Order: sequence, then C-alpha cells, then structure tokens
Amino acid sequence: MVSIRKVLPALIVFPIFVAVGVTGWLSFRSGQQSVEMLARKLGEEVSDRIESEVAEYMKNPHIFNELTLAAIRSGNLNVDNLRQLERYLWYQTVWDNSINSSFYGNEAGEFIEMNLTEDGNRVLRVRDPETGPIRKTYELDDQGNRLGEISMGEYDPRQRPWYQKAKATGEMSWSPIYRFAFQEGVLGITAVAPVYGSGGNLQGVLGIDISLNQLSEFLNGLEISPAGAAFIIERSGAIVASSVVENLLVEGENQPIDSGEDSNRLWAIESVNPTIQGTARELLARFNSLDTITSPQNFKFSLDGKMQLVAVKPIQDTRGLDWLVVAIVPESDFMGYIYKNTRHTVLLSCAALIVAIILGIAIAKWLIQPILRLSATAHDIEIGKFDPNSLTDVIKRSDEVGQLARVFQDMANKIYAREQGFKDQLNLLQTETDKAKKAMLLTQMSDSNYFQQLLIKSKRTRSKAEEFKKIDIGELLKKVSYFQGFSEAEIQRLIEMGYRKILYPGEYVCREDEPGDAFYIILEGSVEIFVEKINKFLTNLGVGTFFGELSLLLGIPRTATVRTREDTVLFVLDREGLQKLLRNYKDLAEQIAQALHEHKAELESRKELLQKMGLLDDEEGFNQNPLGWIRNRMATLFGL
Repeated sequence: MVSIRKVLPALIVFPIFVAVGVTGWLSFRSGQQSVEMLARKLGEEVSDRIESEVAEYMKNPHIFNELTLAAIRSGNLNVDNLRQLERYLWYQTVWDNSINSSFYGNEAGEFIEMNLTEDGNRVLRVRDPETGPIRKTYELDDQGNRLGEISMGEYDPRQRPWYQKAKATGEMSWSPIYRFAFQEGVLGITAVAPVYGSGGNLQGVLGIDISLNQLSEFLNGLEISPAGAAFIIERSGAIVASSVVENLLVEGENQPIDSGEDSNRLWAIESVNPTIQGTARELLARFNSLDTITSPQNFKFSLDGKMQLVAVKPIQDTRGLDWLVVAIVPESDFMGYIYKNTRHTVLLSCAALIVAIILGIAIAKWLIQPILRLSATAHDIEIGKFDPNSLTDVIKRSDEVGQLARVFQDMANKIYAREQGFKDQLNLLQTETDKAKKAMLLTQMSDSNYFQQLLIKSKRTRSKAEEFKKIDIGELLKKVSYFQGFSEAEIQRLIEMGYRKILYPGEYVCREDEPGDAFYIILEGSVEIFVEKINKFLTNLGVGTFFGELSLLLGIPRTATVRTREDTVLFVLDREGLQKLLRNYKDLAEQIAQALHEHKAELESRKELLQKMGLLDDEEGFNQNPLGWIRNRMATLFGL
C-alpha cells in the first residue's frame, strides 16, 4: 500500500531534484561542447600554423637551388671550377643562417660542401681528383679561407640517396629521409637540383640539407596546451618530427651509410609518448591507411579514459613532399573549469535537496497528522470502539481538513448509531434462531424413524468393527510385493507405522492432482479408479491389492481418482511412516526402486508431468538410466 507520508515528500523533492539535475547537466554539457569546440579550433590553428611554417621553411632551400642554377646557366658560376663553387657556397651560407649544409657532387665523384656545425663554425668538405676517393674536411676562418685539415674519410656522393633521387627524377625534388653521413645519428632530408650540361647530360647535383632535429625543435617550441602534442609523419607512418623529445632512430643494426632510406626509423605507433602512440594507432584504425587522408580531418577519441581532440592536415608540394601534420589537444586541459563548476553545482544541488527534504517532511507532517487521526477514528468505528471526542482537536481547524473532520465526525456518529441498532437486531435474530433449532430438534426426537435410523447406523458400525478385528492384516501385507520378505516381527512394526481407515460406498479415497501423500492397501471391500477430467474408467481393485505408491515414492501429484464401491477397509502408510520404514530397512529402498523401474510404461506416461514439475531436466539421462533417476529421487525425497 502506498503511504501518503512517503509520497508527499517525494512529490516535493523529486521536481526539485529533476530541475537541479537537468539544469546542472545542461550547464555541464554546454560547457563541454564549448570546450570541445575551443580545443578543436586550437588543434586546427596549431596544424595550420605548423603547415604554414613548415611550408615556408621547406621552400627556401629550393629557392637557393633555383638561384644557383640561374647563376650556372648565366655563366656566372662554373661548377667545374670547385674553387669558385667553394666561394659561392661560402657566401650562400653567410647570406642565410638557416642553411646549415649546402653542397654539390658530380658524375666524376667530386664533391664540395659548406657546412655550419652545431657550435656555429663553418667547415669545408672536399673530394676532388687529388683526394679521391678520400673526402677531406677543413676548418675555415671568418673569411672562408682554409685553416687546416680536420679529418678525412672515404665518401662517394654518387652513392648517396640525395644524388640518386635527383638522377632518377631529373628535376628539382626532395630526397627520401636518410641518415646524414657527417652527423652521427641525425636524420634529414635534402632539397636536390640536377645540373645538366649543354648536351643535356647530367653534370652533377646541387643539394641543401634540412635536419629533422630542426623541425622537432620548431614543434617543441609551439604552445599547444599543457598536455598537448604535435608531430609530422610520412604516409608510411614513420615520424618526421615531434614536439616530444625522442630519438627518431630506434635501436637495431644500423644500415650502411650509402644504403639509402634507414630501416631503423621510429614509427609513430612505437613512440615513447603514449599520446602520440595512441593517436597513430587511432589514425590507422580509423582510416585503414594514411594514404587515404587527402584533406584536413578532425576527430576525437578516448585514450586511457581521457578524450583527445585531433586535427590532421596534409603537407604537400610540387617537389614530392607528402607529409601529415597531426595536432593533439587533450580535452582535460580545458575541462578543469567545467569540472569545478560542476562540483559547485552538485554541492548546491545537494544543499537544495536537503532543504527540500526537511521542508517536505515538515509539510507532510502538518498535512498528514489530521488525516491519520481520521484514519484511526475509522478503525475505531470498524472494531466498535468509536469515541465521539477523538476528533475534537481536528474539527477546530478552519481549513479544508477541519471541514472534512466535521463532516467525518457527523457521519461517524450516524454510522455508529446505525451499527449499534444492527447489533441489537442481530442479537434478537440469533435468539429466535436458537429457539427454532431447539424446537426442530425436539420435533425430530419425537419422530420414531429418527431413533430407528440412528440405531441401525450404530449396529452397522459395531458390525464393521467386529469384522475388521477378524482381518489378518499381516497376511495381506505379505501379499504386497514390497513386503514379501518381511518377518513376522517386521510386519508387526510395519502395521504400527500405518493406520486403518474405514470408508462407506461412494467415498473418495484420493483425487487426481492432489499431493501423493499416502500408500493404500485394500484389506476389505473394493475401489474403482478413473480419470475425472475426461470421465474415463481405468480399473477396479479388490482385497489384497494396493495403489498410490508411485505418487508417494516419487513425490508427484495423483493422476487418477479413487472411490469406494462398497464398505471398504484400507491400511494407510503415509509419507512419515514410509520414511521411517525406508531408513530402518536400507535394502527396501532398492527393492522399491527396482519395482518402480519395472513400471516403464507408467513412468513414460508421466514423463510430461515430471518435466512440468522441473524434476526431469535431463530427459536423455532419464531415458538411458531411469533406475538411477528413481534412486536419486527417492534419496532426495526421503533424505536417504
């Protein structure tokens, strides 16, 4: 029963709870969407800035190569004159400090390079007909003059990836990313320009190096977000540059210097930074292949339970450059303020709920108290203990509840008065009824037939009792297959466990669907067995026969109805008596199980009933070993 004492406070508190909850959720959701939009915009701006800066940064080497080619074509620069080319490359690096390494190699294997070292000094590397195949490195003064030889080593420019790329394409392009020969463990890319003679034959290749470390330093200096990251990758998935400090060459067997692209490149999915690694895996999972990303993409994904906002933008040019810029902004970097507001909202909501609950209980008590008084008064009327003064306090109220109490009291007085009148009438009616019964009994007693019938019935009962004493119950029990091996003493104990029952013609012994709680042996008389539901006669049983054992032993309802055909005496063994018997005679349980097993047709006919009762979950096991099932059922039912 629903109590108004619980419903009323709930009706007050629930709307407040819903309103506060929905308002807080909408506020949080709106803030989350705003933050998500802000983070996405930031990611897009970072990727745009990286794309713009990288494009500008990568454009200068090709511009210098074009200027050098123009000087060669105009005759102002002779690439066959290595001394003249040496001065040209010197001034080129002086003009623009962003050029760290500018060089030229030709088909004869000659090579000259002007290189700006990490400590800011310029060195010259030369391989000419005098030194070949040895390349010598010279220290230079502030005017570009050679000071002295620093080192030497074998070197053939024609075997380098930058030279082979220019020779293969025949035009200005970018080399593949490879390990620099003169900087151990440094990856870079070269802007190359083939130089052709007047006959269209390749004379040599101009090159300007760009170290990937320079790109990583640029990304590392970007202000993305507290936990944000950015990286550039090739379409193969290898990292070009990263805002996170990490080695772009992984441990492993290094390839020869002249082997071209390095197989020990660091892949984005193997980055030491979990954010970069997770983002790379998400890219591959989302787009299957990085080659399919041809336009800017924005998406978000969950990494270790934290949402990451990702902006991806391709970087391409006409020289063969084809990279992807990826900017990652964790949503949590901007959600701190939102979570703080949410906590405040939750605290205010809890405070509002507490106040609402207190007010709800107080209002409910003020409203419900008089109603409870009315309910108690109604109960008093029901049990006949109505007190007319029980509502005195309530009827003094001037509101609707007081008006209801006054109406209720007036009604209660009328009902109480009417009930008292009914009670008086009932008492009078009971008195008259008792008088009528006594008069009827006197009339029957005065009738001689009444006493005559009573006398006949008494004689008949005494006669049956005398006949019953003559019945040898022990002999009849021995005819039952279950008890044929019992001794006289055991038969006597069996008789003591059961009891005798006398029935007259037409009386029901048991009916179908009733619990099987007893086992019957006919000592005198006979019974008929039939199915009431379909009005079908089954059989008649006489003296010495028994019935009801299957339902009792298996604990299932009766499947037929048994009714006496004449005066009948039965020996009854109920469940409790049978349990004592089975516990005292262990072998009897096995004999009964064997006997039941022989009733295969009857067991098959009751299989559906056993399934409905949940006693036959394993039908196949029952079919294969019904005896085992019977043993288990009897053991469970009688605690054997």
